[in-house]
This record gives sequence, structure tokens and C-alpha cells, in this order.
Amino acid sequence: MNFCTKCGNQLKPGARFCGSCGESVSQSLQSTASIPVTELGSRKPDIPRQQDFRIPNSQRRIVNLWIILLAVFVFCVFLPTLIGMDGFDGGFFISFLSGFAAIMSIVVILIYRSRARQLGKILSGEGRIAVWRYSPDEWMRFVSRDFEEDKKMKRMLFFVISGISLVIGVIMIINFQDPVFIPIILGIIVIVAIPAFLAPHFRYRKLQNSEAAVLIAENGLIVGKMFHLWVKLGARLDQVTINSEEEPVIIEFTYSMPTRNGRDVQMARIPVPHGKMEEAIRITEYFSLKILQG
Repeated sequence: MNFCTKCGNQLKPGARFCGSCGESVSQSLQSTASIPVTELGSRKPDIPRQQDFRIPNSQRRIVNLWIILLAVFVFCVFLPTLIGMDGFDGGFFISFLSGFAAIMSIVVILIYRSRARQLGKILSGEGRIAVWRYSPDEWMRFVSRDFEEDKKMKRMLFFVISGISLVIGVIMIINFQDPVFIPIILGIIVIVAIPAFLAPHFRYRKLQNSEAAVLIAENGLIVGKMFHLWVKLGARLDQVTINSEEEPVIIEFTYSMPTRNGRDVQMARIPVPHGKMEEAIRITEYFSLKILQG
């Protein structure tokens, strides 16, 4: 797998010039294809250790918040007894609902505790591959492009789910001759629309207010204030590619995790800083070969 060192476009085997920008393909880049996959994929890219990268462990803060909520829910389980509320006057319902919320809190705490440990390891330097920093102009161009890409993906998902819901709703109305399905389907569409249209804006503001820096590690990425992890709990890294169709050039990390309805696919994008294209190519090849080797 070869890439143009100027624009990041994937090159065809044996190509002498890049089909995207016309750059001459150097002999050193072509020779990479002759290195056995087992040899190239078994070592990290030869990239020097970058400057320190320090941000608060956001996952640990989430754990602490849910521990507080867990304490509140446990207290509410016993609240009806403490205040002398009769079970048939709503006491049983409050205790049951609070107990269910407490169980869900424990699950959330366990998940985010694992994520907090992984983030702590990445921040301490474990498995670190590169730290990239950006000028304000580079970062804002990336944030704007990431916003457009995320908005496009979320809206496409919204229209797909809405279309399926409408088809199922029409079938149910025809079969059962009951208009009660109309508000149900409309409710599903509204519920799906809220995250589809609001999530990209929250992501945009979070990146906009982040430090213009990226940390690339074996097990995940830190992009500004956003944390992406593809180990533990059944998660895996599926694909790493360079997208050079527009400026800035982007490395796209596609990863997934198991859910009740299959695997939930996520994408993390990081911009390639000025003068870092060759380093970006080595990083992309390294991860791609690791994925091929399983």
C-alpha cells in the first residue's frame, strides 16, 4: 500500500506519478511495497517522541459523576421507608425505579472506569506514536470540515432510519387498520432527529474550544478534547485511510463496538499538519498492516 508524499492519495501499483496531484513517485516510497508485511507490520513507524501532551482525564470525571448519582439512587431506594410512605401510594414504584437506575449506574461506572484506565495509560505515554500540534488556521479548517462530514453522515443515518420507520408504520396501519401507529412512528422520527441534527453542533463546539493538538496511540486517539478508544469491551479498529479529496488532508480511523443490534461504527478524523505527510503515510501503513495481521 503506497501513498503520495505530497497529497496522501493512494498510488496504483508501479505508478511513476500520482494520479491526483502529478507528483513524481520516489524510489524510496516504491520500495516500501517490497518489505514483507510481517516485517513492516511488526514494528512502529520510526517517528521520534514528540512533546508532552497533557489534558484532564475526562473519563475519570464521568466516573465520579456517576458514583454521586449512584449514591443518590441508592438513597432513593430507601426513601419511601425513611419518610413513612406506603408502598401502594407510590413507595414501591419509587424504590423499583431507583433500584433500576442504581443498577444502570453501576454498569456505566464499570464501562467508563475501563475507559478512564485506558485514557490514563495513553496520557502517560503508553503506546504513543505521535503528537501533532496545529496552527489556529489549520485547526479551524479541520474543525469546519469535520463538522460538515459529521453532519452529512448523521443526516444520512436519520433519513435511512426515518424511511424504514415510515415503511414499517404504513405496513402496520394497513394490516391492523389502527391509526395509533401514526403518533408512534412520528415519535420515533422525532427521537432520532434530535441527536442527528444536534450532535454535530455539540461536536463542533467541543473541537472549536479544544487545544489544537492530537495524540495518536496504539489503542486510541485524543483529538482536542475528544477521546476515541478501540480496545476493550469488544471494540476494534477496522480501517485507517488517508482522505485527500479536500483540504486539509485527513487520516480517518474507522472503529466499531458491539451493541444489541450489531456493531456500532464510529469514525475519528485527524488532520495532517503542514510538513507531516510522510509521517502520516507511515502511520497509516502501520495501522493498516496491523489490521490485516489481525
